[in-house]
Amino acid sequence: MLSKLTKFLVLASLFTGGAVANDLKIRKGFSRLSYDNLSLPNSEKMGLLGSSYLLNFDDSYAGLGVYSAVDGQRGGFFTGGIELGHKIKLGSGLSLDGGMFVGGGGGGSAPQGGGLMLRPHISLTKKVAGVNLGLGMSKINFPNGDIDSSQLGVQLDIPFGFIYKDFNSQKTNNNDVLTLDSNTDLRIGWQDHYMAPTYQHYALDSGVKNTGGTVMANGMDLVGFEYGTKLGNSYYYLETAGAGSKGTDGFAELLGGLGYSKDFGHNFGFNIKAALGAAGGGGVDTGGGLIHKKSIGMYIAGFNDMSLSAEIGRVGAFDGEFKADTFKLGLQYPFKLLSAGDNVRKSSNYDYTDSGLWGVRAAHQTYIGSDTLRKNSDKNPVQLLGIKLDRYLDDDTYLTGQALAAYKGEAGGYAVGLVGIGQELNVTKKLSLFAELGIGVAGGGGINTGDGLIMQPSIGLNYKLDSGLSFQSSAGKMQSINNGGDTNVLEFGLQYQFGTVE
Repeated sequence: MLSKLTKFLVLASLFTGGAVANDLKIRKGFSRLSYDNLSLPNSEKMGLLGSSYLLNFDDSYAGLGVYSAVDGQRGGFFTGGIELGHKIKLGSGLSLDGGMFVGGGGGGSAPQGGGLMLRPHISLTKKVAGVNLGLGMSKINFPNGDIDSSQLGVQLDIPFGFIYKDFNSQKTNNNDVLTLDSNTDLRIGWQDHYMAPTYQHYALDSGVKNTGGTVMANGMDLVGFEYGTKLGNSYYYLETAGAGSKGTDGFAELLGGLGYSKDFGHNFGFNIKAALGAAGGGGVDTGGGLIHKKSIGMYIAGFNDMSLSAEIGRVGAFDGEFKADTFKLGLQYPFKLLSAGDNVRKSSNYDYTDSGLWGVRAAHQTYIGSDTLRKNSDKNPVQLLGIKLDRYLDDDTYLTGQALAAYKGEAGGYAVGLVGIGQELNVTKKLSLFAELGIGVAGGGGINTGDGLIMQPSIGLNYKLDSGLSFQSSAGKMQSINNGGDTNVLEFGLQYQFGTVE
Protein backbone atom coordinates (compact mmCIF):
# COMPACT_ATOMS: atom_id res chain seq x y z
CA MET A 1 0.00 0.00 0.00
CA LEU A 2 1.29 3.40 -0.89
CA SER A 3 2.17 5.82 1.88
CA LYS A 4 0.08 8.95 2.28
CA LEU A 5 3.00 11.13 1.13
CA THR A 6 3.50 9.03 -1.98
CA LYS A 7 -0.18 9.34 -2.86
CA PHE A 8 0.05 13.11 -2.68
CA LEU A 9 3.26 13.32 -4.69
CA VAL A 10 1.82 11.17 -7.44
CA LEU A 11 -1.40 13.16 -7.66
CA ALA A 12 0.32 16.55 -7.61
CA SER A 13 2.71 15.53 -10.38
CA LEU A 14 -0.05 14.67 -12.84
CA PHE A 15 0.42 17.81 -14.91
CA THR A 16 4.18 18.20 -14.79
CA GLY A 17 6.19 17.37 -17.90
CA GLY A 18 4.57 16.56 -21.25
CA ALA A 19 5.26 17.73 -24.79
CA VAL A 20 6.29 21.42 -24.83
CA ALA A 21 5.85 24.13 -27.47
CA ASN A 22 7.27 27.38 -26.13
CA ASP A 23 5.15 27.91 -23.01
CA LEU A 24 2.34 25.50 -23.95
CA LYS A 25 2.35 21.84 -22.92
CA ILE A 26 0.16 18.92 -23.89
CA ARG A 27 -0.53 15.76 -21.93
CA LYS A 28 -2.37 12.83 -23.47
CA GLY A 29 -4.77 10.89 -21.32
CA PHE A 30 -8.00 8.94 -21.28
CA SER A 31 -11.32 8.62 -19.48
CA ARG A 32 -12.07 5.09 -18.26
CA LEU A 33 -15.37 3.35 -17.55
CA SER A 34 -15.27 -0.07 -15.87
CA TYR A 35 -17.71 -2.55 -14.39
CA ASP A 36 -17.12 -5.16 -11.66
CA ASN A 37 -19.68 -7.59 -10.20
CA LEU A 38 -18.56 -8.04 -6.59
CA SER A 39 -19.29 -10.96 -4.27
CA LEU A 40 -20.22 -9.78 -0.76
CA PRO A 41 -20.83 -11.89 2.38
CA ASN A 42 -23.94 -14.09 2.45
CA SER A 43 -23.83 -14.71 -1.32
CA GLU A 44 -24.77 -11.09 -2.06
CA LYS A 45 -23.76 -9.42 -5.34
CA MET A 46 -23.04 -5.74 -6.01
CA GLY A 47 -22.45 -4.18 -9.44
CA LEU A 48 -19.77 -1.47 -9.25
CA LEU A 49 -19.34 1.14 -11.97
CA GLY A 50 -15.94 2.85 -12.16
CA SER A 51 -15.22 6.20 -13.81
CA SER A 52 -11.68 7.59 -13.94
CA TYR A 53 -9.77 10.58 -15.34
CA LEU A 54 -6.24 9.43 -16.21
CA LEU A 55 -3.13 11.08 -17.69
CA ASN A 56 -0.40 9.23 -19.59
CA PHE A 57 3.29 9.23 -18.65
CA ASP A 58 4.87 7.28 -21.51
CA ASP A 59 3.46 3.78 -20.93
CA SER A 60 2.29 4.51 -17.36
CA TYR A 61 -0.75 6.49 -16.21
CA ALA A 62 -2.11 8.16 -13.07
CA GLY A 63 -5.22 10.05 -12.07
CA LEU A 64 -8.46 10.02 -10.11
CA GLY A 65 -11.22 7.41 -9.92
CA VAL A 66 -14.74 7.08 -8.51
CA TYR A 67 -16.58 3.76 -7.98
CA SER A 68 -20.37 3.65 -7.51
CA ALA A 69 -22.89 0.88 -6.85
CA VAL A 70 -25.39 0.49 -9.71
CA ASP A 71 -26.74 -3.04 -9.16
CA GLY A 72 -27.70 -5.16 -6.17
CA GLN A 73 -29.05 -3.68 -2.94
CA ARG A 74 -26.34 -1.19 -1.89
CA GLY A 75 -27.46 2.02 -3.57
CA GLY A 76 -25.47 4.94 -2.15
CA PHE A 77 -22.14 3.09 -2.09
CA PHE A 78 -19.41 5.44 -3.41
CA THR A 79 -15.62 5.47 -3.17
CA GLY A 80 -13.07 7.91 -4.57
CA GLY A 81 -9.29 7.95 -4.76
CA ILE A 82 -6.13 7.62 -6.84
CA GLU A 83 -5.55 5.34 -9.85
CA LEU A 84 -2.07 4.22 -10.97
CA GLY A 85 -1.21 1.85 -13.79
CA HIS A 86 1.09 0.70 -16.58
CA LYS A 87 0.48 -0.60 -20.11
CA ILE A 88 2.64 -3.03 -22.09
CA LYS A 89 2.04 -2.87 -25.85
CA LEU A 90 1.77 -6.32 -27.45
CA GLY A 91 1.20 -5.27 -31.07
CA SER A 92 -1.85 -5.31 -33.37
CA GLY A 93 -3.59 -2.81 -31.07
CA LEU A 94 -3.36 -5.14 -28.07
CA SER A 95 -2.01 -4.04 -24.66
CA LEU A 96 -1.61 -5.60 -21.24
CA ASP A 97 -2.87 -3.17 -18.59
CA GLY A 98 -2.14 -3.48 -14.86
CA GLY A 99 -2.87 -0.99 -12.10
CA MET A 100 -4.01 -0.11 -8.59
CA PHE A 101 -6.73 2.06 -7.07
CA VAL A 102 -6.37 3.36 -3.49
CA GLY A 103 -9.23 5.34 -2.01
CA GLY A 104 -11.92 5.70 0.61
CA GLY A 105 -15.69 5.69 0.93
CA GLY A 106 -18.56 3.27 1.32
CA GLY A 107 -22.26 3.64 2.11
CA GLY A 108 -25.45 1.75 1.36
CA SER A 109 -24.99 -0.06 4.70
CA ALA A 110 -22.29 -2.15 3.03
CA PRO A 111 -19.67 -3.90 5.23
CA GLN A 112 -16.90 -1.46 4.26
CA GLY A 113 -15.45 -1.01 7.79
CA GLY A 114 -13.42 2.19 8.02
CA GLY A 115 -13.78 2.81 4.28
CA LEU A 116 -10.30 2.12 2.86
CA MET A 117 -10.58 0.43 -0.56
CA LEU A 118 -7.85 -1.27 -2.62
CA ARG A 119 -8.44 -2.39 -6.21
CA PRO A 120 -5.55 -4.01 -8.12
CA HIS A 121 -6.42 -5.10 -11.65
CA ILE A 122 -4.93 -6.64 -14.77
CA SER A 123 -6.63 -6.66 -18.17
CA LEU A 124 -6.10 -7.21 -21.89
CA THR A 125 -7.18 -4.26 -24.04
CA LYS A 126 -7.78 -3.88 -27.79
CA LYS A 127 -7.92 -0.62 -29.77
CA VAL A 128 -11.19 -0.45 -31.73
CA ALA A 129 -12.46 2.63 -33.63
CA GLY A 130 -10.30 5.04 -31.66
CA VAL A 131 -11.12 3.66 -28.20
CA ASN A 132 -9.70 0.79 -26.14
CA LEU A 133 -11.91 -2.10 -25.00
CA GLY A 134 -10.68 -4.35 -22.20
CA LEU A 135 -11.45 -7.59 -20.36
CA GLY A 136 -9.65 -8.50 -17.17
CA MET A 137 -9.52 -9.49 -13.54
CA SER A 138 -9.77 -7.24 -10.47
CA LYS A 139 -9.61 -7.75 -6.71
CA ILE A 140 -11.54 -5.35 -4.46
CA ASN A 141 -10.60 -5.39 -0.79
CA PHE A 142 -11.58 -3.28 2.22
CA PRO A 143 -8.78 -4.19 4.68
CA ASN A 144 -10.73 -3.09 7.77
CA GLY A 145 -14.10 -4.29 6.49
CA ASP A 146 -15.73 -7.48 5.22
CA ILE A 147 -15.49 -6.94 1.46
CA ASP A 148 -12.87 -9.08 -0.31
CA SER A 149 -13.87 -10.06 -3.85
CA SER A 150 -12.11 -11.19 -7.04
CA GLN A 151 -14.00 -11.02 -10.33
CA LEU A 152 -13.87 -10.61 -14.10
CA GLY A 153 -14.61 -7.11 -15.37
CA VAL A 154 -14.79 -4.95 -18.49
CA GLN A 155 -13.42 -1.49 -19.26
CA LEU A 156 -13.64 1.23 -21.92
CA ASP A 157 -10.88 3.84 -22.39
CA ILE A 158 -11.63 7.04 -24.35
CA PRO A 159 -8.52 9.11 -25.23
CA PHE A 160 -8.13 12.91 -25.01
CA GLY A 161 -5.43 15.59 -24.93
CA PHE A 162 -5.05 18.19 -22.16
CA ILE A 163 -3.32 21.53 -22.94
CA TYR A 164 -1.86 23.60 -20.10
CA LYS A 165 0.88 26.12 -19.28
CA ASP A 166 2.83 27.56 -16.37
CA PHE A 167 0.73 29.27 -13.73
CA ASN A 168 2.39 32.70 -14.08
CA SER A 169 3.14 32.64 -17.81
CA GLN A 170 2.46 35.33 -20.40
CA LYS A 171 -0.50 35.42 -22.76
CA THR A 172 -0.42 32.94 -25.60
CA ASN A 173 0.26 34.06 -29.16
CA ASN A 174 -0.40 32.46 -32.51
CA ASN A 175 3.14 31.08 -32.87
CA ASP A 176 2.84 29.21 -29.56
CA VAL A 177 -0.25 27.37 -30.80
CA LEU A 178 1.13 26.70 -34.28
CA THR A 179 4.30 25.24 -32.78
CA LEU A 180 2.29 22.98 -30.46
CA ASP A 181 0.09 21.92 -33.39
CA SER A 182 3.13 20.91 -35.44
CA ASN A 183 4.54 18.80 -32.56
CA THR A 184 1.50 16.61 -31.94
CA ASP A 185 -0.74 14.26 -33.89
CA LEU A 186 -3.82 15.65 -32.10
CA ARG A 187 -6.16 18.29 -33.52
CA ILE A 188 -5.70 21.63 -31.66
CA GLY A 189 -8.46 24.23 -31.29
CA TRP A 190 -11.18 25.71 -29.07
CA GLN A 191 -13.69 23.72 -27.04
CA ASP A 192 -16.65 25.24 -25.17
CA HIS A 193 -17.33 24.31 -21.54
CA TYR A 194 -19.46 25.45 -18.63
CA MET A 195 -19.61 24.89 -14.90
CA ALA A 196 -22.44 25.68 -12.51
CA PRO A 197 -23.29 25.40 -8.82
CA THR A 198 -26.82 23.99 -8.50
CA TYR A 199 -29.79 23.75 -6.15
CA GLN A 200 -32.41 21.02 -6.59
CA HIS A 201 -35.69 20.13 -4.95
CA TYR A 202 -37.12 16.62 -5.28
CA ALA A 203 -40.89 16.40 -4.71
CA LEU A 204 -41.25 12.70 -3.88
CA ASP A 205 -44.14 10.71 -5.31
CA SER A 206 -46.93 9.92 -2.86
CA GLY A 207 -46.27 6.75 -0.89
CA VAL A 208 -42.52 6.51 -1.59
CA LYS A 209 -40.88 4.58 1.26
CA ASN A 210 -37.35 4.74 2.62
CA THR A 211 -35.08 1.73 3.13
CA GLY A 212 -36.71 1.14 6.51
CA GLY A 213 -40.16 0.80 4.97
CA THR A 214 -41.46 4.16 6.26
CA VAL A 215 -43.32 6.54 3.93
CA MET A 216 -41.20 9.63 3.20
CA ALA A 217 -43.47 12.57 3.91
CA ASN A 218 -41.02 15.33 3.07
CA GLY A 219 -39.26 16.31 -0.12
CA MET A 220 -35.49 16.55 -0.57
CA ASP A 221 -33.25 19.58 -1.06
CA LEU A 222 -29.86 19.12 -2.69
CA VAL A 223 -26.88 21.31 -3.50
CA GLY A 224 -24.35 20.32 -6.10
CA PHE A 225 -22.26 21.07 -9.14
CA GLU A 226 -22.49 20.50 -12.91
CA TYR A 227 -19.77 20.54 -15.59
CA GLY A 228 -20.46 20.31 -19.31
CA THR A 229 -18.64 20.23 -22.65
CA LYS A 230 -20.45 21.56 -25.70
CA LEU A 231 -20.48 20.12 -29.23
CA GLY A 232 -22.41 22.81 -31.12
CA ASN A 233 -25.98 22.80 -29.77
CA SER A 234 -25.44 19.40 -28.16
CA TYR A 235 -23.38 18.77 -25.05
CA TYR A 236 -22.43 16.12 -22.54
CA TYR A 237 -22.18 16.77 -18.83
CA LEU A 238 -21.49 15.41 -15.36
CA GLU A 239 -23.47 16.41 -12.30
CA THR A 240 -23.14 15.59 -8.63
CA ALA A 241 -25.20 16.63 -5.62
CA GLY A 242 -25.83 15.80 -1.99
CA ALA A 243 -28.86 16.19 0.26
CA GLY A 244 -29.07 18.98 2.79
CA SER A 245 -32.51 18.25 4.20
CA LYS A 246 -33.59 16.56 7.42
CA GLY A 247 -34.01 12.84 7.20
CA THR A 248 -31.99 12.31 4.02
CA ASP A 249 -28.54 13.54 5.06
CA GLY A 250 -25.99 11.24 3.44
CA PHE A 251 -27.88 10.96 0.14
CA ALA A 252 -25.60 11.59 -2.86
CA GLU A 253 -25.84 11.25 -6.62
CA LEU A 254 -23.39 11.20 -9.53
CA LEU A 255 -24.70 11.21 -13.11
CA GLY A 256 -23.51 11.63 -16.68
CA GLY A 257 -25.79 12.75 -19.46
CA LEU A 258 -26.48 14.32 -22.83
CA GLY A 259 -28.23 17.60 -23.53
CA TYR A 260 -29.43 19.85 -26.33
CA SER A 261 -29.77 23.64 -26.15
CA LYS A 262 -31.31 26.14 -28.55
CA ASP A 263 -30.87 29.91 -28.38
CA PHE A 264 -33.78 32.27 -29.03
CA GLY A 265 -32.02 35.59 -29.32
CA HIS A 266 -28.86 36.66 -27.51
CA ASN A 267 -30.01 36.25 -23.90
CA PHE A 268 -32.58 33.44 -23.86
CA GLY A 269 -32.86 29.78 -24.77
CA PHE A 270 -34.11 26.35 -23.73
CA ASN A 271 -32.55 22.93 -23.12
CA ILE A 272 -33.50 19.26 -22.77
CA LYS A 273 -31.38 16.74 -20.85
CA ALA A 274 -31.23 13.04 -20.02
CA ALA A 275 -28.80 11.30 -17.68
CA LEU A 276 -27.95 8.00 -16.00
CA GLY A 277 -25.94 7.51 -12.85
CA ALA A 278 -25.64 6.27 -9.30
CA ALA A 279 -27.38 7.52 -6.16
CA GLY A 280 -28.37 6.51 -2.66
CA GLY A 281 -27.71 6.90 1.04
CA GLY A 282 -29.65 8.80 3.67
CA GLY A 283 -32.22 6.01 3.83
CA VAL A 284 -33.41 6.74 0.28
CA ASP A 285 -34.36 3.49 -1.45
CA THR A 286 -32.55 3.46 -4.79
CA GLY A 287 -32.20 -0.33 -4.84
CA GLY A 288 -28.89 -1.20 -6.46
CA GLY A 289 -28.15 2.50 -7.00
CA LEU A 290 -28.79 3.03 -10.73
CA ILE A 291 -31.04 6.05 -11.42
CA HIS A 292 -32.30 7.98 -14.42
CA LYS A 293 -33.08 11.68 -14.76
CA LYS A 294 -34.61 13.75 -17.55
CA SER A 295 -35.54 17.42 -17.66
CA ILE A 296 -36.53 20.41 -19.78
CA GLY A 297 -35.62 23.98 -18.95
CA MET A 298 -34.73 27.51 -19.95
CA TYR A 299 -31.82 29.87 -19.38
CA ILE A 300 -31.38 33.63 -19.29
CA ALA A 301 -27.97 35.24 -19.83
CA GLY A 302 -26.80 37.84 -17.32
CA PHE A 303 -23.64 39.79 -16.59
CA ASN A 304 -20.18 38.60 -17.64
CA ASP A 305 -21.71 35.92 -19.89
CA MET A 306 -23.10 34.05 -16.88
CA SER A 307 -26.62 32.66 -17.14
CA LEU A 308 -29.36 31.50 -14.78
CA SER A 309 -31.00 28.20 -15.68
CA ALA A 310 -34.24 26.66 -14.39
CA GLU A 311 -35.32 23.08 -15.12
CA ILE A 312 -38.20 20.75 -14.29
CA GLY A 313 -38.12 16.99 -14.76
CA ARG A 314 -38.29 13.48 -13.33
CA VAL A 315 -35.82 11.31 -11.45
CA GLY A 316 -36.17 7.74 -10.31
CA ALA A 317 -34.45 4.49 -9.44
CA PHE A 318 -34.64 1.52 -11.77
CA ASP A 319 -35.22 -1.03 -8.99
CA GLY A 320 -36.00 1.00 -5.86
CA GLU A 321 -38.84 3.04 -4.38
CA PHE A 322 -37.25 6.40 -5.17
CA LYS A 323 -39.26 8.51 -7.69
CA ALA A 324 -39.74 12.28 -7.73
CA ASP A 325 -40.54 15.38 -9.73
CA THR A 326 -37.52 17.69 -9.90
CA PHE A 327 -36.91 21.41 -9.89
CA LYS A 328 -33.39 22.67 -10.48
CA LEU A 329 -31.67 26.08 -10.50
CA GLY A 330 -28.13 26.63 -11.78
CA LEU A 331 -25.78 29.56 -12.27
CA GLN A 332 -23.76 28.74 -15.38
CA TYR A 333 -20.31 30.14 -16.06
CA PRO A 334 -19.29 29.47 -19.70
CA PHE A 335 -15.69 29.42 -20.90
CA LYS A 336 -13.66 28.11 -23.81
CA LEU A 337 -10.39 26.22 -23.53
CA LEU A 338 -7.64 25.52 -26.03
CA SER A 339 -7.98 21.74 -26.29
CA ALA A 340 -6.87 18.69 -28.23
CA GLY A 341 -9.39 16.30 -29.79
CA ASP A 342 -11.65 15.54 -32.71
CA ASN A 343 -14.40 18.00 -31.76
CA VAL A 344 -12.42 21.24 -31.32
CA ARG A 345 -12.93 24.42 -33.37
CA LYS A 346 -9.91 25.61 -35.37
CA SER A 347 -9.02 29.31 -35.45
CA SER A 348 -6.75 31.50 -37.57
CA ASN A 349 -5.57 33.72 -34.73
CA TYR A 350 -4.73 32.88 -31.10
CA ASP A 351 -2.81 36.08 -30.30
CA TYR A 352 -3.17 37.66 -26.86
CA THR A 353 -5.30 34.86 -25.53
CA ASP A 354 -6.13 35.05 -21.82
CA SER A 355 -4.82 32.55 -19.33
CA GLY A 356 -7.16 30.77 -16.93
CA LEU A 357 -5.50 30.04 -13.57
CA TRP A 358 -6.26 26.79 -11.73
CA GLY A 359 -5.07 24.74 -8.80
CA VAL A 360 -5.58 21.06 -7.96
CA ARG A 361 -4.99 19.85 -4.40
CA ALA A 362 -4.60 16.41 -2.86
CA ALA A 363 -5.71 16.70 0.75
CA HIS A 364 -5.57 14.60 3.90
CA GLN A 365 -7.89 15.74 6.72
CA THR A 366 -8.21 14.66 10.32
CA TYR A 367 -11.40 15.27 12.25
CA ILE A 368 -9.99 15.61 15.79
CA GLY A 369 -13.20 14.42 17.39
CA SER A 370 -15.66 15.99 19.82
CA ASP A 371 -18.65 15.18 22.01
CA THR A 372 -20.99 15.99 19.12
CA LEU A 373 -19.08 14.64 16.09
CA ARG A 374 -20.78 11.23 15.97
CA LYS A 375 -24.36 10.14 16.46
CA ASN A 376 -23.14 7.65 19.11
CA SER A 377 -20.99 10.26 20.98
CA ASP A 378 -17.75 8.41 20.16
CA LYS A 379 -14.82 10.87 20.26
CA ASN A 380 -12.37 8.88 18.09
CA PRO A 381 -10.77 10.88 15.23
CA VAL A 382 -11.71 10.31 11.59
CA GLN A 383 -9.23 10.30 8.67
CA LEU A 384 -10.28 11.52 5.21
CA LEU A 385 -8.71 11.71 1.74
CA GLY A 386 -9.89 14.10 -0.93
CA ILE A 387 -9.36 16.29 -3.95
CA LYS A 388 -9.87 20.04 -4.33
CA LEU A 389 -10.13 22.04 -7.57
CA ASP A 390 -9.57 25.79 -7.46
CA ARG A 391 -10.41 28.41 -10.08
CA TYR A 392 -8.57 31.70 -9.57
CA LEU A 393 -10.50 34.92 -10.20
CA ASP A 394 -7.24 36.88 -9.93
CA ASP A 395 -3.77 36.21 -8.49
CA ASP A 396 -5.09 36.01 -4.91
CA THR A 397 -8.82 35.12 -4.89
CA TYR A 398 -10.17 31.72 -5.91
CA LEU A 399 -13.32 29.64 -6.02
CA THR A 400 -12.99 26.06 -4.78
CA GLY A 401 -14.84 22.76 -5.14
CA GLN A 402 -13.93 19.94 -2.76
CA ALA A 403 -14.78 16.26 -2.29
CA LEU A 404 -13.52 14.05 0.55
CA ALA A 405 -14.32 10.62 1.99
CA ALA A 406 -13.42 8.77 5.18
CA TYR A 407 -10.96 5.87 5.00
CA LYS A 408 -10.16 5.28 8.69
CA GLY A 409 -11.82 5.89 12.03
CA GLU A 410 -14.92 3.67 11.92
CA ALA A 411 -16.78 6.14 9.68
CA GLY A 412 -16.84 4.23 6.39
CA GLY A 413 -19.41 5.76 4.03
CA TYR A 414 -18.94 9.32 5.29
CA ALA A 415 -18.41 11.81 2.44
CA VAL A 416 -18.18 15.59 2.09
CA GLY A 417 -18.83 17.94 -0.85
CA LEU A 418 -18.06 21.67 -0.52
CA VAL A 419 -18.00 24.79 -2.67
CA GLY A 420 -16.49 28.01 -1.44
CA ILE A 421 -14.15 30.95 -1.80
CA GLY A 422 -10.59 31.57 -0.66
CA GLN A 423 -8.08 34.40 -0.34
CA GLU A 424 -4.29 34.09 -0.48
CA LEU A 425 -1.78 36.62 0.95
CA ASN A 426 1.88 36.46 -0.11
CA VAL A 427 4.36 36.83 2.77
CA THR A 428 7.54 36.04 0.82
CA LYS A 429 8.22 34.64 -2.67
CA LYS A 430 7.93 31.14 -1.21
CA LEU A 431 5.49 31.52 1.68
CA SER A 432 1.87 32.64 1.68
CA LEU A 433 -1.13 32.57 4.02
CA PHE A 434 -4.61 31.58 2.92
CA ALA A 435 -8.12 31.60 4.35
CA GLU A 436 -11.16 29.90 2.85
CA LEU A 437 -14.78 29.16 3.61
CA GLY A 438 -16.61 26.16 2.20
CA ILE A 439 -20.34 25.42 2.38
CA GLY A 440 -21.91 22.16 1.25
CA VAL A 441 -23.29 18.79 2.28
CA ALA A 442 -21.98 15.82 4.23
CA GLY A 443 -23.34 12.64 5.73
CA GLY A 444 -23.07 8.90 6.28
CA GLY A 445 -20.75 6.83 8.45
CA GLY A 446 -22.53 7.72 11.67
CA ILE A 447 -21.23 11.31 11.62
CA ASN A 448 -23.65 13.82 13.12
CA THR A 449 -24.20 16.36 10.33
CA GLY A 450 -27.80 17.16 11.32
CA ASP A 451 -29.80 18.00 8.19
CA GLY A 452 -26.66 17.46 6.08
CA LEU A 453 -25.70 21.11 5.47
CA ILE A 454 -22.26 22.06 6.81
CA MET A 455 -19.78 24.92 6.69
CA GLN A 456 -16.02 24.67 7.03
CA PRO A 457 -13.81 27.75 7.57
CA SER A 458 -10.03 27.30 7.65
CA ILE A 459 -6.73 29.19 7.69
CA GLY A 460 -3.41 27.83 6.55
CA LEU A 461 0.14 28.13 5.21
CA ASN A 462 1.26 27.53 1.64
CA TYR A 463 4.95 26.91 0.87
CA LYS A 464 5.99 26.92 -2.79
CA LEU A 465 8.36 24.11 -3.76
CA ASP A 466 9.04 24.18 -7.52
CA SER A 467 7.31 24.09 -10.93
CA GLY A 468 3.92 25.13 -9.57
CA LEU A 469 4.01 22.63 -6.70
CA SER A 470 3.27 23.74 -3.11
CA PHE A 471 2.97 22.11 0.30
CA GLN A 472 -0.01 23.20 2.40
CA SER A 473 -1.14 22.82 5.99
CA SER A 474 -4.24 24.30 7.60
CA ALA A 475 -6.54 24.22 10.60
CA GLY A 476 -10.28 24.75 10.60
CA LYS A 477 -13.63 23.58 11.86
CA MET A 478 -16.40 21.42 10.41
CA GLN A 479 -19.68 22.86 11.65
CA SER A 480 -23.16 21.52 10.97
CA ILE A 481 -25.53 24.34 10.04
CA ASN A 482 -28.72 22.70 11.38
CA ASN A 483 -29.10 20.34 14.32
CA GLY A 484 -25.73 18.63 14.09
CA GLY A 485 -22.28 18.54 15.62
CA ASP A 486 -18.87 20.01 14.97
CA THR A 487 -15.19 19.17 15.20
CA ASN A 488 -11.81 20.82 14.73
CA VAL A 489 -10.05 19.83 11.49
CA LEU A 490 -6.35 19.53 10.65
CA GLU A 491 -5.23 19.21 7.03
CA PHE A 492 -2.06 18.76 5.02
CA GLY A 493 -1.60 18.25 1.31
CA LEU A 494 0.00 19.26 -1.95
CA GLN A 495 -1.22 21.75 -4.53
CA TYR A 496 -0.28 22.05 -8.20
CA GLN A 497 -1.06 25.35 -9.95
CA PHE A 498 -1.34 25.55 -13.74
CA GLY A 499 -2.74 27.72 -16.49
CA THR A 500 -5.15 27.05 -19.34
CA VAL A 501 -5.55 28.99 -22.59
CA GLU A 502 -8.94 30.70 -22.78
